[in-house]
Amino acid sequence: MLYMPSEFPTGQILSAAILASIAYLFIYIFYSGMSKKNAYLNNCARDGENRFLVVWLLIAAFVLRFVLSYQIVGHGTDISCFTAWGDRIAVYGVKDFYSSSFADYPPGYMYILGLMSKIARLFGLSVRVADGSYNYAYVALIKLPSIIADLAAAYMIYRLARKKLRFMPSFLIMALVALNPVSMYISGGWGQIDQILSVLLLGSILLLGSNKPILGGIVYGFAILMKPQALMAGPLLAIAYILYIFDDDFFKNTQYECNDARGKRLIKTVIAVACACILIIVAAIPFATESMPWYQIIYEKYLGTATSYKYASVNAYNIYTLFGKNWTSISQTAILGLNFGQVGTIGMIFSVGFSFILYLIGRKKHQGALPLATAYMFTALFTLGHYMHERYLFPVLLLLIAAYLFYQDKRLLWMFIGYGATLLVNCLAAFEYSRLFDLHLYWDERIVFWCSLANVLLFALFTYTVVRIMICDKLTGDVFEGRAYEELPKDGEENEQVS
Repeated sequence: MLYMPSEFPTGQILSAAILASIAYLFIYIFYSGMSKKNAYLNNCARDGENRFLVVWLLIAAFVLRFVLSYQIVGHGTDISCFTAWGDRIAVYGVKDFYSSSFADYPPGYMYILGLMSKIARLFGLSVRVADGSYNYAYVALIKLPSIIADLAAAYMIYRLARKKLRFMPSFLIMALVALNPVSMYISGGWGQIDQILSVLLLGSILLLGSNKPILGGIVYGFAILMKPQALMAGPLLAIAYILYIFDDDFFKNTQYECNDARGKRLIKTVIAVACACILIIVAAIPFATESMPWYQIIYEKYLGTATSYKYASVNAYNIYTLFGKNWTSISQTAILGLNFGQVGTIGMIFSVGFSFILYLIGRKKHQGALPLATAYMFTALFTLGHYMHERYLFPVLLLLIAAYLFYQDKRLLWMFIGYGATLLVNCLAAFEYSRLFDLHLYWDERIVFWCSLANVLLFALFTYTVVRIMICDKLTGDVFEGRAYEELPKDGEENEQVS
C-alpha cells in the first residue's frame, strides 16, 4: 500500500535541503583550505593533471543522477509531456506536430526528445510497463541530455579554472558544479533541461569574450532553440555585440587581441545574428504546415509561451510570493493603481537597465563583467519580474561560478551557495506541491514566506556586491587572498614541472 501523506512535507523538504547543503559545503571547505602558495599557477610552473580523477568525478556525478532518476521518476506533467512528445515524433515525425499536439516548447528540444524516443525503441523500450507505470529506463533516456549537460557544465568550469588555478583547486571547483544538489535534482530527478540552457548561454558569452563572435551567435541560437528563457539574456548580449563593433578596446582586459577593422567586426556581428536567426527558422520549417507556417510556430513558441502563464509569480519564491501573490493574476491591482503586470514590467525594465549600467562600467575594469552582469540580470528578473517560474533562477548558478573564476572574489562563491540552497528548497516545494495537489495538500505558507524572504535578501546582498565589484572596483580577494590573475603559460615556456 502506497504511503499517502496527510500534510505538506515541509519537514522532509527542509531536511533534504539542509543535508544536501551541508554535504555540499564540505567541498567548499576543502577548497578554501587549499594552501595559498600552491593554489595559483604562475609564469614559471604548470602543475600536472590527474585526468583519471577528473573522469572518475564525472562518472560519479553521472551515477548519482542516474540513481536519482530511478528514485524520482520526474515531474508528472513534464515527464508525461516529454515522453508523449518524443513518442509522437519518433512514430510520425515532426510534420504537423504542433498543429496536432499541445506543446509549449520550441523545436530544438523536440528533435532531442524524438531522438531519445527512437533510441528507446531500438532497445525495445516502451513508455509504460505492464502495470501502467512509467518505464524507468525510458524516463532515464529522456533525462539523459540534461544529465550530459550537467557533466559538460562541470568540465567547462574545470577547463576555465585550469587557466588560473592548479589542479586540486580546479578539481574542487569542478566538484562544486558536478555535485551541485540542485542541478542533480533538476536534471536527474525532476527531468528538466535548464542546464542545457545554462551551458549554451555561458558558452556563447565565453566565445564572444574569446574573439569568436560568429560561433558565439550560433551557440546562442541553439540556446534559443532549447528554451524561450534564453531570450532573457538577449538585451545584454546585444549590447555586448554592439560594443564589440564600436569599441576598439573591447578585448583590453583579456589575453585576446582583435586587429579587425570596425567594418569587419560589423560584418562578423551581422553574420552571427544571421546564423542564430537562420538556425531558428531552419529548425522550425520541418514542423510547419499550411495551417501553422514556420513564422507562426516561432511566434507562438517564444512570445506565446513566455506570456502563457499570466500570473505575478508561478511558484517562483520572489518578491511577489513574499507578499502572498503566488498564482495571482497580473490584472489584479498591486500598488498605486498599477496592476501586477505593470509593476512586473517596471521591475523588468529596471533589471535590464541596471544590468546594462553594471556591464558598461564593469567591462572597462575586468573581463568577467559579461557573465557577472548576465547572472545579475537573471536574478533581478526572477526577483522583480512577473511570469517567473521557480527554475528561471537556475542559469545564475553556472554564470556565478564562471564569474568567480574571473574575479576571484569569495563573495560570488557565497552567492552561488546561497542561491543554490534557496533554489533547491523552491524546486523541492514546487515539485511536491504539483505531486500532492490532487490530495488537497496545499502550500505550507511558512516555507513559502521564509524562502521568498531569503531570496529577496539575497538579491539585495547581490545588488550591493555587484555594485562594489563592478562599479566601485572593490574586490575582497578570494579564499587565497586574491593573487592577480595569470594566464597559463604556453607549452614550452615552463621552467619547471610541478606534479
